[in-house]
Amino acid sequence: MNNYFVWVEITANTERILDANLFSEAMEKCAQRGIDSVVLSVKDTTGFVLYNSKIAPHYSKLKSNFKEIDYLQQCLDIVHKHGMKLYASIDVFAEGNKFERSPLMKGLTEEGWMCEVYGLDSNDQPVIQPIVSENPIQTIGSIDDFGEIFVNPANDAVVAHELGLIEEVINGYDIDGIVLDRVRYVGLSADFSQTTLNKWKEYAHISEDVNPEDIYKMTKVNGEIEISYGKYFGSYNTFRAKLIHDFICKVRAVVDNAKRKVEFVDYTGSWYPEYYMVAANWASKRHIETGYPNTNGEEYAETGYIAQVDRMLSGFYYEDVTIEEARAHNMPADWYSVEGSADMAYGVTKHEAPILGSLYLFQYSANPADITRAVDMCFKTSDGCMLFDLCYLVQNDWWSLVDRTQK
Repeated sequence: MNNYFVWVEITANTERILDANLFSEAMEKCAQRGIDSVVLSVKDTTGFVLYNSKIAPHYSKLKSNFKEIDYLQQCLDIVHKHGMKLYASIDVFAEGNKFERSPLMKGLTEEGWMCEVYGLDSNDQPVIQPIVSENPIQTIGSIDDFGEIFVNPANDAVVAHELGLIEEVINGYDIDGIVLDRVRYVGLSADFSQTTLNKWKEYAHISEDVNPEDIYKMTKVNGEIEISYGKYFGSYNTFRAKLIHDFICKVRAVVDNAKRKVEFVDYTGSWYPEYYMVAANWASKRHIETGYPNTNGEEYAETGYIAQVDRMLSGFYYEDVTIEEARAHNMPADWYSVEGSADMAYGVTKHEAPILGSLYLFQYSANPADITRAVDMCFKTSDGCMLFDLCYLVQNDWWSLVDRTQK
């Protein structure tokens, strides 16, 4: 089985994507180092795509340096020519960027698509507002915020759009697999739209009026937000996780019904103890989590979806390679290391699908030699390795550090 991947993100690799010769040179170097699979981002968080879509706008409509070329097909031909496999990556529940807006971003233009977030306003009062609102808001439980316009998994039109893109790519190109990223929420702050609240109340058989503070309450203490969980937190968060689970199951059906056989891969972080915040339960249904606040572990376990995917890329995003190093550096837990991440990932997934440890190469900028140790650790403790991102290999000439041909 192919088990050594490199990721190619659009904005970080624009020069190589636009120039077929440069892309081919980079792919040749990948193949020469033992890398056998390439993940090409074909739809990123902007909502724009690198191929000729009937559903989403082409990247040339966003960036003038892109031409109306089918870059997916161009890159696919090059990757296959070098004897590697190509996986098309789709950022799912993100459709635009509030810092770089375009009238073609569906998160902006489609009514009811963007998430509505819950937080404290500038007067420290609770408020629910659209994710693109200009009013300052303080939220809790977000694992990232790069201005992405997250869209609502409870919105049927959103789900239909994302499934349509996945089906379009699978059936339209000779790709070897599909990789999904951002099949989740941005954090605990989303989604508090009436659409989600109504669907949740129907699911949970709740007839009374519910205030967001019945789910969780935020208070400012010494300038920091503290959270207290309400009686409905577990129910609401489990419902969010169920929506993500159900979407993954729908993707499984699309893959199984495709015209040709492709592999279904999901990409998540390995930090499962914090993943309830984004409601993506990538664990086994046999894993009963007891550490999530105000949550019935058995009910939440039913939202586990690892068995639906063929493989999972898991972000082992830590500078410490070994558990021993993490302990020496007084990290909060063993899983704050590459080795510990593998233990965490397999512990909750019960080995129901292969997992490839995934490395954020930029983290090793101060100690590049640790890249080789981290790659070796991924192969030792997981089913392979994914390198994020190609740009760091090219810009820093780190090729020798990732060479597996002599292993």
